[in-house]
Amino acid sequence: MMSIKSKPTLQDVARMAGVSSMTVSRALTKPDIVSEQTRQKIDHAVRELGYVPNLAASQLVTRRSGIVGALITTITNPILATTIETLQQGLARAGFHMLIGETRFSQEEEGKLLRAFLGRQLDGLILAYGYHSPETLELLQAAEIPVIELWDLPEGEVPRQPVGQVVGFSNWAAGASAGRHLVACGYRKPAFFGYDDERENLRFQGFRRAVLDGLGVEPQRYKTSAIPSIEDGVDMIERLARGELDCDAAFFTNDMQAIGALFACQRLGIAVPQTLGICGFGDLPIARVAAPSLTSVRIPAEKVANSTVELLCQRIKGEEPWAANIDVGSELVARESTALRR
Repeated sequence: MMSIKSKPTLQDVARMAGVSSMTVSRALTKPDIVSEQTRQKIDHAVRELGYVPNLAASQLVTRRSGIVGALITTITNPILATTIETLQQGLARAGFHMLIGETRFSQEEEGKLLRAFLGRQLDGLILAYGYHSPETLELLQAAEIPVIELWDLPEGEVPRQPVGQVVGFSNWAAGASAGRHLVACGYRKPAFFGYDDERENLRFQGFRRAVLDGLGVEPQRYKTSAIPSIEDGVDMIERLARGELDCDAAFFTNDMQAIGALFACQRLGIAVPQTLGICGFGDLPIARVAAPSLTSVRIPAEKVANSTVELLCQRIKGEEPWAANIDVGSELVARESTALRR
């Protein structure tokens, strides 16, 4: 009969690494306070023995799970992918693991994931969308854990009430910068291409204000899908070619849509920027290498993530004072797709 091998313990790791059990515990929970040489010895012992920490026991002692939850709207968005990577790296340096859920812009899905996450006794929660169902708001308020919302600063005639702190930018200002730029480039019928939700409505309001101030005309607004895609941009340009849309410049609220529009213009023989100016949102790496290169509104994703980690760690440790809102700003980056008309 085969004997059942006992699981390696923290004490086993300590003996193999030649350190105390307390040092092993510190290296696993707060790696920054242990020297690099000692961490390497402990990491080697952990791998050799196949040691898995008892997180439940640790949680009873420290009253912390070491887990931060992050509910992301979509992991297919390259901006959010960069944000997630930076968040994960920053939290790891602080001794936390990140649990990720994708809501796909669904408040119902957000509620389901939130219930599942809260059952794991999170130390903190990151939300990549600031607009929630009443049920979700009740769950968040009852959870009594630090919450940081990304991207959407409270703004507008009746600003939303954030659940926790906010690290983000003004959607209104981002839309306004695109509108001012297209007007300054000489376009006379700039149009807005985006979804109909709270954040995109704010971008449209800023865009509309800039166009009204610059041209005295109401800009057209055309609705795209909730999950931005290249196909969105292709579809809109095909409709423009059929005469269904009326504009000489397009502001897409996602670079993927704008890139799709560029591809479609090349295929259909629509000259960019001469016949149609195109502006995107997000300033993805592809915007810089596209032909023509794509004008876009840049959001500093890494700054958003790093500020979020710093603020969340302050909250978890109970440090005060902390900022209620952090505005990372946005920047319009002008390129060939909206060159000045002469």
